[in-house]
Amino acid sequence: MKKLLLMLCMISIMSSCSIKKMAFNSISDMMAPHPEKKKNIVSETDPSLVIAGEDDITLAAEFFPTLLKTYELLQLQNPKHRGLTMMTGSLFIMYANAFIQTPAEFLPDNQYEKQNAEYLRAKKFYLRGAKYVLKSLELQYPGFSENILSSDEQKIANALQQCKKFDVESLYWAGAGLLGAFSLEPLDPAITESVLGAVAMLEKATELDPQYNQGAVWDLLTKFYAAAPEPLGGGMEKAKTAYEKLLQFSEGKSASAYVTYARSLCIPQQDTKGFDKALEQALAIDPNADPHNRFITILAQQQAQWLKEHKEDFFIE
Repeated sequence: MKKLLLMLCMISIMSSCSIKKMAFNSISDMMAPHPEKKKNIVSETDPSLVIAGEDDITLAAEFFPTLLKTYELLQLQNPKHRGLTMMTGSLFIMYANAFIQTPAEFLPDNQYEKQNAEYLRAKKFYLRGAKYVLKSLELQYPGFSENILSSDEQKIANALQQCKKFDVESLYWAGAGLLGAFSLEPLDPAITESVLGAVAMLEKATELDPQYNQGAVWDLLTKFYAAAPEPLGGGMEKAKTAYEKLLQFSEGKSASAYVTYARSLCIPQQDTKGFDKALEQALAIDPNADPHNRFITILAQQQAQWLKEHKEDFFIE
């Protein structure tokens, strides 16, 4: 009788654990589907639209940390869920870019110390996000992170050879996180070593799905190619080619694309006319024309307006 009761107790405990695991998987699938199961069509119930469709930057900034930590807590409960791990990482990278680095760029020169502190904070979140996204790729392809961060071209190529079209989102965010950190502290040797793999992930993404997210990968590559020296894979001609692809896939409807052109191509070449035109094009876009990208458009227009007001800081008359 005692053995029977013990057995029933064990079955009950195992059943409870199984139900709990199923519940976490169900919630995780809803909040962040596995990449291979994710649909290309944006659903109105997609949690990311809570931010992407927002038109109030202040409200988004106040709410975003709660959203981010909610996903991180769920990921800790379900660490082998690839979709949740990728989404958690992407949120850290979004937060670093939209709510730390961008506001810091607007600070005046006399607040240099505060600006630098914010840049270091953004760098930390970029790297934390990249770590999560790389972990999501690692769950699919064991050994991926070690190979992609190795600075060994053959190992990097072998890692990327496994990737499929459904991996493009992960490749994009991993590359974005690593290059975001690099842009803020390019002399950090630990980050410099990851640049080769980061760029390779983005270039692989353009092979698998060149028009992903209206040319978002080309946007990142335009910025990198324009800023990086040739030994690191940069070059202005490569930047111009990448921008042409960005313009093609964004169909001229992306404010951030025009801001990228103004900052990454016009300023280095001291092209004032191109700078003015690009910013006017960015500011002319109606954020409500694409509700799913409303927040990104408003953020880009905020940057465009700031650049317009500080034009004299970037050009030698």
